[in-house]
Amino acid sequence: MDRYRLQSFWKRISDFLSSPRFREFLVFLFFLAISAVFWMLQTLDETLEKKLTVKLELVNVPEGVVITSPLPSELRVKVSDKGTSLIHYIRYGVPPVEVSFNDVAAAGESGRVSIGTAEAQRLISGSLLSTTKILSVSPDTLEFYFNHGLYKSVPVKVAGTIDPSPDCYLLEVKPTPAEVDVYATQDVLDTLTAVYTTPVSLEEVDANTSLNVGLEGLKGAKYSTDQVRLDVEVDVYVENSFDVPIHTSNFPADKFLTTFPSSVQVSFTVGYTNSKELSADDFVILLTYEEILACQREGKTKIPLSLHNVPEGVSNVRIEPQEVDYLIEQGDNAETDSLE
Repeated sequence: MDRYRLQSFWKRISDFLSSPRFREFLVFLFFLAISAVFWMLQTLDETLEKKLTVKLELVNVPEGVVITSPLPSELRVKVSDKGTSLIHYIRYGVPPVEVSFNDVAAAGESGRVSIGTAEAQRLISGSLLSTTKILSVSPDTLEFYFNHGLYKSVPVKVAGTIDPSPDCYLLEVKPTPAEVDVYATQDVLDTLTAVYTTPVSLEEVDANTSLNVGLEGLKGAKYSTDQVRLDVEVDVYVENSFDVPIHTSNFPADKFLTTFPSSVQVSFTVGYTNSKELSADDFVILLTYEEILACQREGKTKIPLSLHNVPEGVSNVRIEPQEVDYLIEQGDNAETDSLE
């Protein structure tokens, strides 16, 4: 049964290939192909427009010259020519255009070199067929900057925002390298004080973080590196407290002050790292003789306390108790606990 079906299938194909209908179809394809060829030949003989991409290279740069801002790497050129010529560009491309440094830059001078549209078209035409006409060039003006090794080391500053999580604070934001060499003309270097990173945006940072960030470009300048490593260090807030003694100041030699209690608890919030370096001696509670006399004139039996010295990095400071009882005692050879 399968063999019969196969023989029947091939017979139908054979009958179709030998039929007048199939021969008419072949004649149609033949004339269609001839028409396509004539249409293509006619089209290729017409003048057409095409956009080409042309590579650009700066050559013959003298030793000791630093290109601080290079030429564009490629140009977009709109040309017109016969279709047969344009097929050449599609197949083989356009040879790179070489710009000789010595032909466009004045010897011994540093700064900006500008190549106008007419000169750019002349340079490009050397890489095109003689029949090709240049309609437009983009960019229409070519420029580059150079100097003879002038540079200045300037610090790197971080631009953007870095926000720690609520229970942390920024310990340090450090770029590496901290300075970069900037090659530019003397007038640019004279006014340059820093180089900034591209804007950084970090939120809810709760752990030490490192990332690579670029540097904001400066027209006509070249950096010794294009990016820096940014190390963001955070620390966790902790609660701590010390018993801090109450000191006195400006008391007469025959008087001394007794407070009840003689020391109070100072509680505060500080970073975990900084907390290891703190002691009770870093907090100073000081009562002056003038403050005591003022309380007596006002009839106050308690005197309020305040800190006269708070270490850096400490916040949310609380004193308990905030007020203490006091007693001024007098003696011929009184000894006072004073800080003067």
